[in-house]
Amino acid sequence: MPGLLQSPEGNFGSAKVIYALVAEFLGTMLFTFAGTTTPASGISNWAPWGNGMSLAVMVFITANISGGHLNPAVTLATMFTGHMKFTRGLAYMFLQLCGACFGILMAAGLVPGASVGMGNSGTGCFTTGQNVTLGMLFGWETVMTFVLVSVVYAVAIGEPSFGIMGPFAVGLALFAMVFAGSQYTGTAINPARALGPAIVFHCHWNKVWLYVIAEFVGGVAAGLMAGPLYGTHAPWLAKILPWVKPTEHGDGDDNGLENQTSNVGETEMQAPLYAAKQSKGTKLTADGASTMV
Repeated sequence: MPGLLQSPEGNFGSAKVIYALVAEFLGTMLFTFAGTTTPASGISNWAPWGNGMSLAVMVFITANISGGHLNPAVTLATMFTGHMKFTRGLAYMFLQLCGACFGILMAAGLVPGASVGMGNSGTGCFTTGQNVTLGMLFGWETVMTFVLVSVVYAVAIGEPSFGIMGPFAVGLALFAMVFAGSQYTGTAINPARALGPAIVFHCHWNKVWLYVIAEFVGGVAAGLMAGPLYGTHAPWLAKILPWVKPTEHGDGDDNGLENQTSNVGETEMQAPLYAAKQSKGTKLTADGASTMV
């Protein structure tokens, strides 16, 4: 018996949207929990491995369902370039933040010595390293988020896509950025990951706002840079850059964040990123949607 994702395109749109929102919540929650509890001190720093691998795994899990954003910076970028409807994007970001908070609550309950409201020593709280100024914090988080979101566009929205290798590339991007910047900012590069610990543990509120702003700036900058390269669905961007044209789908495949139409009375379903194709151009999925995000 086929599952919901194998139903014909346009059918059960409302149910697919609900599952997509749940996937963003659960994916962000589990990614936050895994990344937060990865040992990041001592002789061996496992933070790059734990965060990069857990992101790749969660993207694999959620890609077919929601597109596997798991990051408000990714979602906001796709909203600016017209690959995500504004209302659905806001819903995604809200559920991502809720998921991050629940992931931190899991850490508070399962990590010895951790407790809600414990302050700046809370597990997973982000702050700057020694002698790192707020300007440096802004620069690091902006650049690192720019790299991560640029990879998402390159492997998922661009033509041709990288198929099932997409999640690995996104996880590898996070892996590299955590290696580069963890000693300076902790490498949040995800507004939900930055806000989750601050909300649950009440930590570093004097800096977390700058993390969020920098990450959104980096994400949107990456999206706007990618628009002229990969195409855009945003009329305002096409007017500013007249050589931009909408992403073509000549073979009928969904490539990138594509809004599928639904039956009358049903809402649209946000298709996943990462179109994985077989040798004759057929998808690995049976529902007409692409594979990973």
